[in-house]
Amino acid sequence: MGKSLTHSENITRENLIAAPLMSLGRCIELVAIDPHFNDITVGLYLKDRVLTVWTFSRVEGCETRISVIRDRLSQLAEVKPVPGTYNQAVIASSEIYDRALKFAFTEAVEKNAPIPTGDIVARDNKSKLTFTISGEESKENGWVYVVSAEGDYARPQMRIRAVVGGYMRYGGCERIDWDRFRFKRGERMDRFARLLLPYARNVSAVDDMIASSEMSGQMTTQTLGFSQST
Repeated sequence: MGKSLTHSENITRENLIAAPLMSLGRCIELVAIDPHFNDITVGLYLKDRVLTVWTFSRVEGCETRISVIRDRLSQLAEVKPVPGTYNQAVIASSEIYDRALKFAFTEAVEKNAPIPTGDIVARDNKSKLTFTISGEESKENGWVYVVSAEGDYARPQMRIRAVVGGYMRYGGCERIDWDRFRFKRGERMDRFARLLLPYARNVSAVDDMIASSEMSGQMTTQTLGFSQST
């Protein structure tokens, strides 16, 4: 069995955790295992609209990996890299969308595929429909997103309504009509619209995923990745 830590060693260890966390701000999301780099734990923190990607791991190459994650996050979410940094990005939208940022950060860490661009399209996982999200300017509501569907399904309106509801749930969006929604203040945010479509189409499964992820995050917060820091 390993040697247990003394009281003074425990205090030193707690100080090593507390000091950087105070400067990083609040934790938006914690990914317990980075499957593409030594299984390190990586967190996303927010302070004064500045996001910081952080790990307590000291494995060689961490800085390069964190830079990759920050850049992927900047392609997935409505954020912009902070010049001269490798791990920071500033929120570009007027509102802070915590849940969308959580999804974006998790994908930035766990997925390794090219970031999608172009039309915002996704197949429905509950029917043979294919959803498309388009946008249009409205004098009253700003930028409004319209959900349409193509394919063989008896009542596509029901699925479209459900997708709009998913955007409300996960993106903090406002329903304009049965097939239309907007982000707060009517901002145009195509990156978040693209990111959230796969989640919005299947609310119940995503809720289960979130519950599981939050449980894992709570467990990881207790150790903050120190088992992987050597």
